Amino acid sequence: MYLNTLMKSSSIAVCLALSACGSDTDEVIEKEEAVVVGGTIEDPGEPHEQINPSQGQIYGPFITVSDEIPEFIYVDLDTLNVVEISEAPEDNSQWDIAFKGADIHLNQHADNVVSVYALGNNSDFFDEDGVAIKDSFINTTAELEQDDYLAITTDHAPSEDVGYVPDKTLNILEGFYYQNPITNVITPEDENYFIVHSDGEFTKFNVTDMTTYGNYITSITFDISHQGVSYLRFPPERTLTVDTALSCSEDAIDVYIDFKYKEEVDSSDDWDIRLPCNAIEQMAELAMHLPDDAQAIQDFDDEYTAITPSEIASYGFKSDEYIIKAFDSLAWYQRNLKDEALLWSQFDIYLIKTPTVTYKFQITDYYDWEGNPGHISFRTDELSDLEGIKIHH
Repeated sequence: MYLNTLMKSSSIAVCLALSACGSDTDEVIEKEEAVVVGGTIEDPGEPHEQINPSQGQIYGPFITVSDEIPEFIYVDLDTLNVVEISEAPEDNSQWDIAFKGADIHLNQHADNVVSVYALGNNSDFFDEDGVAIKDSFINTTAELEQDDYLAITTDHAPSEDVGYVPDKTLNILEGFYYQNPITNVITPEDENYFIVHSDGEFTKFNVTDMTTYGNYITSITFDISHQGVSYLRFPPERTLTVDTALSCSEDAIDVYIDFKYKEEVDSSDDWDIRLPCNAIEQMAELAMHLPDDAQAIQDFDDEYTAITPSEIASYGFKSDEYIIKAFDSLAWYQRNLKDEALLWSQFDIYLIKTPTVTYKFQITDYYDWEGNPGHISFRTDELSDLEGIKIHH
């Protein structure tokens, strides 16, 4: 925790006008001699100066935990306003970055794909084995780290945008087939197993055969092993073949499979996976989905012969769609340095890239003045060719 951090503002501030931001470090472009172009004399104009932008304002705290429950806060980095979301977040293109507890999410909307690049400016906060050096985290503050932040310019951005990482939404049941990129021939990945947790029971299955027409499935065969509540391990597999071309006829929306009874069922039954139908082609799409109350893992190494229900949390079961957040691999904090309940910012500087603007970004605190967690503060500015200067109040 870094309650000794000097908070600049508890609310979003309006940046100072550039005309008021002069400093001893301002760069001056000298007036050049007049030049002759096309037989006429052109005056390059009056001398002008490029003024270093005032930067480093701290915004927040934004409350990301309420009554000990993490909650989303969506922020537009252009206006630094909180965006109120009435639709699904993935359908809104206005927000750039979101916070939930200590997690950071980036927008994936087609009109506003946001990505991040970590500059790794505080790599010396870790020893040669990658272990955090406690004193480096505990003894620093947002004020002490500000000069490093101000020094970041466009020269620090990667060339050709290489290295930026977006959030990604994936389907846990992806990987049951392979499509040759040259011939487009589709074959089942019969060595890729999935384990589904549904209705308190577990099923291990793989796809062993598929008949396709173009990019659609006309028939699909599963090997299914269902571990019911009375089973200690997965029993021998049983085979189920589904004629998806027949099942997708007559305006069917999906094909539903029940693993317990190893049969095709109706949507009103307790189904475990579904294959969406293409209404025009009347065949199944190359996709499988779970119900909302089910989860799955990928067992592509065929590692598990059983699932222990009491250890369910250790397997990493995921919902039908799940998000791999860029910041999951670019952590902005360390914990367990002094008190395991506290988070300590690494004060790493990130470049946040939107389709139109690149910002530099640094988390400065996760606590309010009273030490309450879930109060994120950060500094952010549009990336400039010039180094920033401190804002003076």
